[in-house]
Amino acid sequence: MEKHTFSHLTDEGKVLFFILLSKEILSDFTQVEDRQLAQNALSKSLEWVKNKEEIGYELYDLLDDEENGITIIQEMSENEKDIAAWNCIIDTVAYTSRKAMEMEGVEYFPEPIALVDDTLVEHFISSIEQVKDDSTLLIKNTYEQLFSNLDKA
Repeated sequence: MEKHTFSHLTDEGKVLFFILLSKEILSDFTQVEDRQLAQNALSKSLEWVKNKEEIGYELYDLLDDEENGITIIQEMSENEKDIAAWNCIIDTVAYTSRKAMEMEGVEYFPEPIALVDDTLVEHFISSIEQVKDDSTLLIKNTYEQLFSNLDKA
């Protein structure tokens, strides 16, 4: 059995898996504004990994804000590659939001966050495969990076 899989990562490692791979697709957005919004969302997720601050709902708001939430921006996109790239960013923020809320002791999650669990990684990987031709290598390298850091700790 392979020990270097998503299920063998810590919650923090799982969030980092999403973030590290999502950073790889930023340059694939066709619009500079989208790239900047996506970078901001990833930075906010990374902030949680570093500081473990109570930002679960703040992350959720990045997704679901009625005027400029990233899910709305994705819905307005007409480019298939951009839509898949947004899927990666949305999955990353949703997963991070869920882990943050769990750590904060939230009992009742907003409906979209209540649906988030480790199976989200399957959708994420499917989306990254639509954006990156070398996704298998990127995923393999990300696992190696995360597990080599764990092995050193």
